[in-house]
Amino acid sequence: MKKLLFVIAAMMVCLGFSGCTVFETDTEALMKPPVFNEEQEKLNSALANILGESYVLRYPESGETNSAFVFHDLDGDGTEEAMAFYSILDDNTRINVLKKDGEDWISVCEAPGFYGEIKKVDFAETEKNRCSIVVSWEKEVGIFSYKSQRLETLYKTDCEGAYIADIDGNGFSEIVVFSGNTTGRNVVNIVYGEKGSVSTTDDTSVHAGYGKIFSGITGELYEGKNMIFVDSEIYDGVYLTEMLALEEGAAKRYFISDFVESEPEEIPGYEGVVPGGIYGKRRIFLRNTKVFCMDTNRDGMIEMPVEYRDDYAHEASDELFFLQYVQYNGEKPEVVWNGAANTESGYLFSVPENWNEKYTISFGPAGEFVFSDKKSGKPVFEIFSVSKNDYQDKYEDYVLAAEDETNNYYIKSEIAPESAFYIDPENYRECFIFF
Repeated sequence: MKKLLFVIAAMMVCLGFSGCTVFETDTEALMKPPVFNEEQEKLNSALANILGESYVLRYPESGETNSAFVFHDLDGDGTEEAMAFYSILDDNTRINVLKKDGEDWISVCEAPGFYGEIKKVDFAETEKNRCSIVVSWEKEVGIFSYKSQRLETLYKTDCEGAYIADIDGNGFSEIVVFSGNTTGRNVVNIVYGEKGSVSTTDDTSVHAGYGKIFSGITGELYEGKNMIFVDSEIYDGVYLTEMLALEEGAAKRYFISDFVESEPEEIPGYEGVVPGGIYGKRRIFLRNTKVFCMDTNRDGMIEMPVEYRDDYAHEASDELFFLQYVQYNGEKPEVVWNGAANTESGYLFSVPENWNEKYTISFGPAGEFVFSDKKSGKPVFEIFSVSKNDYQDKYEDYVLAAEDETNNYYIKSEIAPESAFYIDPENYRECFIFF
């Protein structure tokens, strides 16, 4: 049994996503005039010289660039340009590029954007020395390029949101655009750099609606095969992993079940999951546990979560299952981690695979995570957490097993040391993965 202890950073869960979140604004704060620093005041004066006084600055609502004036080296000449976002008379946003001239700024070009508020501004190196500007509005995305003092619109479309990452591992970024189509299906397009511009893949259907995605991680499925691993809720309490790849100019979607050749062989007289085998295609397709793909054994490859169960995931289920993380080695899927997930407290806990058939999992009356003997129903192993801000009682039967920034985690075990199911308390800490 492989045992690990590390913290999955919260930023990993939402890395690179931008777009369609609802944003509530303080109306009183909006009525106050903006306060500029010296450089921004010069930029605002440059805009006023060409636009007069009838413009309204637009501020991106999230991200590091949440100013109406965004600085970046757009053309790779080593000097930063400034972009200004504003509207005139209506809610259509325009983008103006300004360049430094001595101590002042001058406008060199502008381009139309979309209607409404700006959600986020990102930059993606889609080719060597080529910067693409990715601007997300509430329901649209635009990709722009600045060269020879011109702002060129490379790509504009209606969408729900966008994700920027190096999908294919070539050292440059691609933009994954999530949207719907006329049939009501969720689709993705991958925008990638090609010959000094960008190209886009045809529509690829996905189950994940952008607003239901709770994790997106880019990494290797196996050596040399890069993908985006997208985890989303597709029904009430039912979760799915989809993998997106860019292959020869086309967006390809994969599921965990695509790597299983056939259903496992049946064993006469045996009910449940075949011991030592990977589950059938349908059983590993969906799950009721809200966990996400990660590198559980820190080998540089991304593993996918699968529930250990002999039926199929269904909506609004409160039942808890043992969990396994599966890695595809290029030929077949292999189990590399076995345990259980406490999604309320935010941790995984690894246990021997023989627990899967011996014990059940539940929550106790005080919120403790309980493993019970399947036949007798007797609790044999309990984990509970206590906030470091709360009183730490003297738990005589419990061992302090681990801690994170906010909580202490205690374990009580009734499993005898000579048992094949025993876990040495010295190894408790290594069994936790926090997320």
